[in-house]
Amino acid sequence: DNYFLIAAALPPLLAFISWQNLSFGLSELVDMFGNAQAVDGNQFASDLLRPTITGVVMPVISIALATLVATSVNVLRQRQVDLRTLINKEASEIRLLRRAVFGMFGTRQHAGRRARALACMCGYVDQLISESENGAIEMLLELQLSGGVSTNELDRLSASLHGVEGASASRQGSVGYAFDLIYSIVGYRSERVALLLSVFPTAHWGLIIGLGVTICIIFLLVSNQPVLQFLNSVQLRSMFAAIVGVCSTTGVLCSDLSNPFSGTFSILPASAQLADISDCLSEDIREALSEAEEVSPRARNFVRSKLGGPDASKYDKPFRKSGANPSSKYGLLSTAYFHILTGPHGHTVRAVGETCSWMAAVLMRSVNSIKRWFKRPRWRKKLVKEFAFIDKDNDGLVSKRELLQYINEEVDNMTEFDALFARIDKDGSGAIHVAE
Repeated sequence: DNYFLIAAALPPLLAFISWQNLSFGLSELVDMFGNAQAVDGNQFASDLLRPTITGVVMPVISIALATLVATSVNVLRQRQVDLRTLINKEASEIRLLRRAVFGMFGTRQHAGRRARALACMCGYVDQLISESENGAIEMLLELQLSGGVSTNELDRLSASLHGVEGASASRQGSVGYAFDLIYSIVGYRSERVALLLSVFPTAHWGLIIGLGVTICIIFLLVSNQPVLQFLNSVQLRSMFAAIVGVCSTTGVLCSDLSNPFSGTFSILPASAQLADISDCLSEDIREALSEAEEVSPRARNFVRSKLGGPDASKYDKPFRKSGANPSSKYGLLSTAYFHILTGPHGHTVRAVGETCSWMAAVLMRSVNSIKRWFKRPRWRKKLVKEFAFIDKDNDGLVSKRELLQYINEEVDNMTEFDALFARIDKDGSGAIHVAE
């Protein structure tokens, strides 16, 4: 904003200071290259040419400049408003789509599918963030030339909902709702990308600059005439500074509006909410992966390897960077599963799946707890034995006195010893338990 203020205020100040030199210099330049020399003291120019310039030429140029500037400012300002509106709409629809994903894959059985769907959404939000910051227009132009401007991560999510994942969703109503939301989001993105890529050509700005310079030159030519001698230098300087100030201020305004990601009218505050959505989706993905890990995929992968179908290990990496769609070649298991789910007994199959998934998670937690018990470190037995040796009164606690006797040497700094003892004594009871 400070740079724009300087750019708008400095040209009028320079115009006020240098008006006389510019006016006389331009007049001498015209006289030097003129083909005829006036013999009537420029009386013909004063009586005919000057009124023609001020009464016909100047109004025509001024009207053309005003029309172009008004159209440019109106279009650019409306583009800023539309971009803010579309970003807010996309953010709202993404939040609703997140709820729809939880409606489809909110149970334990679909934790892996939920993680993959949320990963697609997180990838789209990251793409939306990159398209809402400086350099986005250049990036979109490169994508347009390569033919990939319409590609986004929601394509993968939409494709997955047409197959087994969509058929196995817990709530089929959420699948249709998710399709509608994806359709709306993609439509909003198309409008937003079209607005970003719809810029004025260089000839448009060159024409505006040329018209503004022409008005300043005409004023310099007209103001350096004997008929204007009744005006003092301060008045002429002020009028020339006012004209230059209007041109410079208009130019700064157009320059500010032409870049939607910087300046006073920047849309960056509207896109700040996208970072919060990305963090929320990342946290949801971590929770879904943690929930999916409660049931080991080893048995499922074994069955898939025997009966055919897509490899489950590929789907367990929702953050893979390739962007390629999972294999669409389904084997016997996936084909049968799809037809069963889309048949009349689909609700029963889903209910059985949910129950089995919950039971498998409980069983796996018990198995993992038993494994951890068998794999507990051997030093624990030695620790318990040593603790019992220090505990002279066999009350299950080690006091400061018992610990000092065990050390069997003088402590140089009791303050450090007390601090160490307090750090070990988590509950502040004044004695150390074996768990501590």
